[in-house]
Amino acid sequence: MDMNYKEIDTQRIIDYIGTFANGVSVDDIILHSGADKLRVYPALFELEQSGWLEVLEREELGAPSMVRKKKVEEKKNDR
Repeated sequence: MDMNYKEIDTQRIIDYIGTFANGVSVDDIILHSGADKLRVYPALFELEQSGWLEVLEREELGAPSMVRKKKVEEKKNDR
């Protein structure tokens, strides 16, 4: 049985971010979500591109440092 660790870790990240209404630091996601730390940034990028995630703060070189789940009304207004 092949396990898709990318999907498992992405779901762990989604579940963890979903517990914070006002955003969570990427450091906390790395430390507490249970996802492999090397998969966190690629997963956050994919979630941002899909419209599920909003980046609240970025580091100097553009990596996200604070994120949250996009609110439903924000998604509707983006159309």
